[in-house]
Amino acid sequence: MATLCLILGIILLIGSIVMAYRPWIPSVILSFVAMWILNYSHYITLSNNTILFWGIATMLVLLIRMGQTQDKPNSKGIGYIATGALVGCVVGMLMSNSGIILGATIGAFMGLLAFCRTPNGKELHFPSKEWIMQLASKGLPIIVSMSIIGTILNDLLLLLSIHIN
Repeated sequence: MATLCLILGIILLIGSIVMAYRPWIPSVILSFVAMWILNYSHYITLSNNTILFWGIATMLVLLIRMGQTQDKPNSKGIGYIATGALVGCVVGMLMSNSGIILGATIGAFMGLLAFCRTPNGKELHFPSKEWIMQLASKGLPIIVSMSIIGTILNDLLLLLSIHIN
């Protein structure tokens, strides 16, 4: 059963990364469910406080998403935001769990800033209300999702290094 949970958790993690780029469903849901399943499998051991923290963050992201009133979804720059957050998350994994969150946040910020320098992103104008709204509405779910993924990968890599040695 534990191996099945490990496989399902990894599939959900991969799905979460894909959903960060193509948000058909919120990637943060897949990330949190993957965290819960992998913790249940005992391949990773996360404290109850960590799971509670990410559960509250997931609920806040979902509540914010429900409160948005847009006729058509705006996905401008989402690839840049997701790539920046993913790279920042990996760099943050070199430090600590708080480094993962900080790295994902800085990466999402830099990704949207890079998108503003492209011809498609010129209309966002860097220090504007639209830019901040885009970062908040599209960046926050990706930051939370990538931070959860980084936390899980940190524990999985620790487990792998213990088994190799």
